[in-house]
Formats: sequence, structure tokens, C-alpha cells
Amino acid sequence: MHTTIVDGSDGNSMFPQVPPFSRLFKLALLLGFLSFATRQLNVGSWNSGGVTILWPTNGFLLGVLLSNPKRQWPAYISIGWAIDFVVNLSLSTPLVHGVYLSGCNMLEVLLAAFLLYPVIAPKPDLTQRKQFVAFLAYGVVLAPAVASLLASFMQTDQLKLPTFHDIHRWFTADALGIATVTPLYLAFQQRERFSGRSRLEICGLFLLLCAVTFGVFWQTSVPLLFLVMPFLLMLGVRLGLAASALGLLVVSILGGFLTTAGHGPVLLMRSTAISERDLLFQLFIITCMLLVYVVEVLILESRRLQVNVQSSERRFRLLAEASSDIIVLTDLEGKRHYVSPSVVEVLGWRPEDLLDGSYRELAHPDDVPAMRRLFEDCHAGLVPRALEYRCRRQDGSYVWLEINPRLYHAADSGAPAGFVNVARDVSWRKAREEELQRAFEDAKHLASTDSLTGVANRRHFDLVLEREWLRAAREQTRLSLLLMDVDFFKPYNDIYGHLTGDACLRSIADAVRLALKRPADLLARYGGEELVVVLPNTDSDGALQIAEHIRREVEALDIPHTGNVGNKVTISIGCATLVPLPGSAPVALMLAADRALYQAKGFGRNKVQLADHFPASEPAFVSGQGLKLS
Repeated sequence: MHTTIVDGSDGNSMFPQVPPFSRLFKLALLLGFLSFATRQLNVGSWNSGGVTILWPTNGFLLGVLLSNPKRQWPAYISIGWAIDFVVNLSLSTPLVHGVYLSGCNMLEVLLAAFLLYPVIAPKPDLTQRKQFVAFLAYGVVLAPAVASLLASFMQTDQLKLPTFHDIHRWFTADALGIATVTPLYLAFQQRERFSGRSRLEICGLFLLLCAVTFGVFWQTSVPLLFLVMPFLLMLGVRLGLAASALGLLVVSILGGFLTTAGHGPVLLMRSTAISERDLLFQLFIITCMLLVYVVEVLILESRRLQVNVQSSERRFRLLAEASSDIIVLTDLEGKRHYVSPSVVEVLGWRPEDLLDGSYRELAHPDDVPAMRRLFEDCHAGLVPRALEYRCRRQDGSYVWLEINPRLYHAADSGAPAGFVNVARDVSWRKAREEELQRAFEDAKHLASTDSLTGVANRRHFDLVLEREWLRAAREQTRLSLLLMDVDFFKPYNDIYGHLTGDACLRSIADAVRLALKRPADLLARYGGEELVVVLPNTDSDGALQIAEHIRREVEALDIPHTGNVGNKVTISIGCATLVPLPGSAPVALMLAADRALYQAKGFGRNKVQLADHFPASEPAFVSGQGLKLS
């Protein structure tokens, strides 16, 4: 028979509507044999006025339905009903009663099959708790109870309300049959036969169970029923659920035959009614069934849990050992319990060298507070963030790592247990970032530097002047400007050449730069041979002193210039000082410095001149002497 259910909706065309005739024929033979064997088992009890001890055919048919698609169920149910009807006729059951009772049996099987199919059919495994509980609830209790109740209405020629004895005659036997035969059938269909043990062990254990069962139920002097239980448990532990089901069936058959034949410990009870002895025997089988199956389920759940844990641990170690990242497990205090092997390649430490230590030992002292805050935030349930920190290698050097911690919880209590830390070597990224930063700074420097003299260019000068102007207007402080020009520089180029002229400008720029002492002062090339100096928070007297110092320093260079007065290079400087008013623009300061430079040249060059006039087009300025101009 098919053992794999591909589609619970029965829409798969690989399953025909009607099973092959050979399969139906085999099913009919097996059901007929089981019915005949069951009749022989129960006939002694029936003849003595007892109840049916075990009825396994319904459990067998239920296993068949759960192992095949629903579209084939009508054929199997038809075969089952026919065999059951023939058995009823052989027991001299009236025709109408036989039809009705066989229908009750098929209703029992169908009800259990419909309820269990969604749970069990995809992958039958009654050792799983969900399947086991559903099997007990629907297959062992509900379906037999419904069928027994319906069958009990027809115990005589007239309908009557059923009694407990009437229901008991059906229910217990059917429940035991399903409980023993259905798991056995499903286990064999799934090829889970005795956990792969040797034939010698299998035969030895079953022979031992048979011998113990026969010994217990043959004698009638001592209540030794409890001796059967350990051997059933041993059978289940060693050989699995299939062996447990088969063992229960063996005990049921042997014990049932001997009990109905007048043997066994149940005869020690005071009651002489065979039905009560049968009930006691059935209760014993039910107790054995529950104990054996529950123990089997718990054992296999424990094994599956252990296998899952081991599998998870193997996967974790495989991933951790194959990863180039460092994976560290720590407790809530940061104490390490596991370090992946990649730490050797990244840091030079062996994993065992770092166990029981904490991040405080290896992190750079400046990074420890940030790491402590990171772990505290993670423990508090905040969204974890990545943190870059410096970690000490075995050789004492530091390498940049990026850590990304995650809080994990204890499996039993669910309380926070520690951190899973994934640390990645980001030295290459930090080096790249530093390289990009240097490139940015270089580009920024090139964009703001005059390529000839190495001082600030006109663009950078405009930005700085605007910024300092706004600050001076906001704070109402003085801002001074020095505009300087090389005297007779065009003739110098004509006499000595442009290359020498370029060298002369560089020398002058170096001299001016050395003359400026404050970091806030800015020297820039304004254009051609003109240089400009911005002096924040400087009054007119200070500006004149600085300008005069610059003039002398340039003159002291003694750069020959036959086309200039004194036969050496000199400069003329125009000074302007203002206290800007809010909303004004710095153009007036530039114009005033330019006019002062023009006056210095008019007075014979190589001079410093302070602006004494400011353009009327830019009102609301205050001069360096505190005079308000309009």
C-alpha cells in the first residue's frame, strides 16, 4: 500500500480512484484472517456471557485509510464493510442487525480517519506529542464511543436505551484494537521496524515477553500482572513504538485466550462474572498501553530534543569556524564562554587564551566606556548598533574591529543569559576612510590654496572675509584688512623674467606669513602681485603695527630690483578698520583698503597708509576710531 500522502486534497493524479484489485484482494484476506482470529479469541468469552476482549480489524482498516488518499477510501470501506458483514452473519446475527452493526464499525473507522487525517497523514509518527494526543482523543476514545453508542441501540429485536454494559461490550474492545493495531500498521508502513535492531535481539525480546505473559496468565494463585509491564517497557525502549504496539497485541491475545480459558490473575477477584473479569483484563491492557505509549513518546521527544540541540550546536560551530568574523559568546558581565577559531587569524590569540576574560582586557582604554554603554543598551532592550573599537592583538598592536552584539535568553527561563558578539576586522575600511579623508583634505586644501605662493586663494579669502565680517557684526568687534601690492612688479618681470617674478612672489608670501603670529589671521593672494591679510578683532593701531612689520620684513629680504627705488623689492600697504553693523556688506572695507593702498603708492611707495575715507554708498559703518560715517 502507498505510504506517502502527496496531497491531502486528493487532487494528485498519481493516485487512481480505485486501488488495484490485487491490493483490495490482499486487504480482504488480511481482514478476513484478523476477523477469524478475533472470533477465536473472543468466542470463549462470548460463550461464557462475557464481552468482546479485543477487536483489531477496525484499527487495521483505520491504518489503511490514514496511509492512502481519501479518493480511495470508498473502495477500502466497501471491502471492510463486506468482511465485517460476513463475520456478523457467521455469528448468526440477523440480516438487518448485521447490516447496521457493520455500518457502525465503518462509521467508527471513517470518523477516526477524517479527524486524524490532517494531523497524521502528511507524515505519520505517533511518537510526536501532537499526533499521539490526537490519536488517543479521536481514534481511541471519540470514534469508538460514538460507534458503541449507536451499536448499543440494537442489542435485541427492538430498540432500547443502551446501558453501560451494552456500551462497554463494544467500546473497550474497539478502543484496544485501534490502540494496538493502528500504530503497528503505521509503523510498518513507514518502514520503522524495531529501530534497526538485530533479528536475534528482536526474537529474543518477543520470546521473553511471550514467556513472561504466558507464565503470568497461566497461574491463578499470585497476582503477578505487574511483571508484564517492565518487559513491555523494555521492548519499547529497545525496539521502538512498533514493538510496543506488537507487544501489546501479543499480551492482549495471549492474556485474552488464557483469561477466557479460566486462567490468570484476574480469576483471583471475588466476582465470578466473566464480564467483570474481562473488564479487569481490558483495564490492565489499557493501563499498559497508556504507560508504554507515554513513556515511548517522552523518550523519543527527549531524543529528538537532544538531536536538535546537537544539530544546532554542530551548525553553529560549523558556521562559526567557517566564518572569517570572530564570534564570541559571553555572559551578561562580558565573561567569554566561547571564541571562534577565526580569532587566531585576526588577533593572533588562541581561543582558549581568551576564555573567561572580558572585553575590558583587550579593548583600547579610550573605547571601553563606549563598549560598556553598548552592552548596557543591548541588555536594556534597545535596538543594538554596531560599534567600531580598537582591539589589542597578541603582539601588542591594535586593530580596528566592528562589534555587533545580540542579547540571547536562557532556554528554560527565558531570562537574558548573555550576548552573542560578532566582531569583524574593519582595519581595511578604517584605512580606506582615512585615505579618503586625507584625499578630501588635500582636495579641500587645493581648492582653497593659491598654487604659486601656497597661501590662501581669492575664493578662500572671500569666504573667510564674509565669515569674519558676520562675526564682527554680531559681536560688534573691529575687523581690519591689509591690502598690499609689490612696487613696480611689472618692470621686475620685464627685467628678471616671469620665473624669477614667481620666485619673488613666493618669497614675499613666506615673509608675510612668518610676520603673522595669530592663527585667526589669514594671508591670501588677491590677484597678480597683490596680497591681502584679514585681521579679526584688530583695531587700526594694531593693523598699522602689523602692516609696518610686514613692510620691513619684505624690505629686509633684499631682493634686487633695479627698477625700484632703493634697487630692491618693496611693497606698499593699505589698511582699513571697521566695526560692521548688522546687515552691512564687507565691500566698503575692501574699497577703503584699496583707496589707502593707492594713497601709499602716491606717497612714494614702500609705505603703509591707513584709510581715512569710506564710501558713502555703504552707510552705517563705524571706523576704527569709533566715528560713525554716513
